[in-house]
Amino acid sequence: MFETKILHLDEVELAYRVVENPNSKTDRCCLMLHGAGVAGELTWGPMLEYLTQWRWFLVPDLNGMGESFYQGKQEAQLTVEQLSDDIEKLLAHLNWQTFDTIGYSLGGLVALHLNHSLTTKTGNTHTMALLEPAGLDRASLQTLADVRQRYKLASNTIRETGDVEQGIAHFMDGVSPNRRKHPVAEATTQSRLAHRPIGFSYALDAVTHYVERMCNEPSLRQDLLEHADQVLLFSGELSHPLLREHYDALAQEHPRWQHHMMTGCDHSLPFQKPRQIAARIEKILFV
Repeated sequence: MFETKILHLDEVELAYRVVENPNSKTDRCCLMLHGAGVAGELTWGPMLEYLTQWRWFLVPDLNGMGESFYQGKQEAQLTVEQLSDDIEKLLAHLNWQTFDTIGYSLGGLVALHLNHSLTTKTGNTHTMALLEPAGLDRASLQTLADVRQRYKLASNTIRETGDVEQGIAHFMDGVSPNRRKHPVAEATTQSRLAHRPIGFSYALDAVTHYVERMCNEPSLRQDLLEHADQVLLFSGELSHPLLREHYDALAQEHPRWQHHMMTGCDHSLPFQKPRQIAARIEKILFV
């Protein structure tokens, strides 16, 4: 367990942890952004022990997840822009200016938005390792918007019917339709996502609304991509072929982007192979 601190913002109580690796090989810093529904420490804790290059790790809980809440422990709608702004304020509070980022799913999209904001203001881009980042899972924005309708079903089921188990099942069938449905793995994923079900549902909606905005403003996603200089994309072998095809295309289009597929993994890849992902990140980013 890591010590959790709280940054009191105007509307949000933002939980975070600063973790030091005293035996690191560099003094570099790393921001780690988790996905929808599962807190930072639970997502990244198993991987941290295998990351040897960075000295400092910043592991926040995005609002609506883990120990981060709106004031008064309220659950309410979220946006990618708000989540990014919360993290930007946390970075300013800690005076973190130079760092790399590892982002997963929702956290990957927040990382891209944050990078765009900081690059626009300072001119400094941040190296990123992104594990199936939301918003990049299809080349066609319209196809992506159609896919997001499945997640809207998941979030509506959770909030309108109270059937959290069924809502999470809708999400899992949408994000990992080709996963190997082992009963223990299914139960573990259900348990992880059920911790803050209403916050999870609002996090899903945040991505859906951002994708809808991308459809209405096609330059939005391209602008995020053009501001990202060095990116290592990870996909799961069992994830949708169109996701992997888009990642391959992005790696071809952007000189400092690379794509690595993790064998035997689906969208839950950071939970499935944390050691192997850590090793691949360090092999490629610290050459």
